[in-house]
Amino acid sequence: MTPSSFLGPRASSDSTGRNVAAVVLKEVDEAGIRDKIIAFCFDTTASNTGLVQGACIRIEQELGRSLLWLACHHHVHEVILKDVFEASLGSSSGPDIGIFKRLRDRWSFVDSSQRETVETSEDLGDFFAINDTASKLKDDALAFLKEALMSKNHPMEDYEELLRLSYLFLGGEGPAKPFRCPGALHQARWMAKAIYCLKLQMLKSQLSLTGREKAGVERVALFVALVYCKQWHEAPISVKAPLNDVLFLEILKTYPDQTVAKAAEQALRRHLWYVSEENAGLAFFDSRIDVEEKKQMVKALDKPASKKELKRLEGKKMTMSSSLSSFVTSKTRSFFQKLNADEGFLAKDPAL
Repeated sequence: MTPSSFLGPRASSDSTGRNVAAVVLKEVDEAGIRDKIIAFCFDTTASNTGLVQGACIRIEQELGRSLLWLACHHHVHEVILKDVFEASLGSSSGPDIGIFKRLRDRWSFVDSSQRETVETSEDLGDFFAINDTASKLKDDALAFLKEALMSKNHPMEDYEELLRLSYLFLGGEGPAKPFRCPGALHQARWMAKAIYCLKLQMLKSQLSLTGREKAGVERVALFVALVYCKQWHEAPISVKAPLNDVLFLEILKTYPDQTVAKAAEQALRRHLWYVSEENAGLAFFDSRIDVEEKKQMVKALDKPASKKELKRLEGKKMTMSSSLSSFVTSKTRSFFQKLNADEGFLAKDPAL
């Protein structure tokens, strides 16, 4: 078996924690790696994460040891976008989203080179001109998006498309080449809500949208381009996860559209997996964190652990004054121990 081997796509007969755990353990045993498992990566559904009947806890019980719980950060952000979308445009009962289906049906009649952006929209131009917070978010987003697009390090076409659409919508320069034709519209497709709302926003003058739909699409498009796209793009970088979650909550506190911000904040507070006492250990490897904060994080390793055995931080315990060192306790040492990492680096000056 190679270090990157894929064990198999075997399906469970149903999605209960019991059956999912049984399928996973069967694959593990067939590969002969039961003693090598140190962590989970999982969608944050109740069938996976339930602390009594969930698949993860059942696997831990079967293995007889505690593992690292590394929630899929993309799935967390998918949940955030879903809640923002529903707060802006309402929920959809079917597998497809009606407004996206209409975009696909009308696609042959639109000219995607004739797009409306922040720079060409009088209303949005005025909005950014008088709102300093929004203007700074736009400048920061454009700088990030330009750099990300130049890197050309995109694992999937959708990832690059989301970056490019966000950049163009905020007024970034780019070729007036046609947008990609809408593909799958079902709600299970990652990034669909982000990508299609950006297209709808830039092409709305060529489409028949109601006033409510136009307002909702604009809300989602602004949220995606200004703050969400960066979070999505950096979601796979595990060492950035703790600080990114803290910074995201800070941004949401002052985000100009508080209806959208509150929906996003509530969703994120339900998924604070990466500022748990254990997973806060990832932040020790984040080069963005300054030396003084890392020194405080090292000191906090002597702080008693919480009496509750929680795999994620309770949302109510995250405040805007929370520093990363406030999440670190003696429990954080188990992060390094489960990885069999030499803790000697903790005694070294982080400035070196």
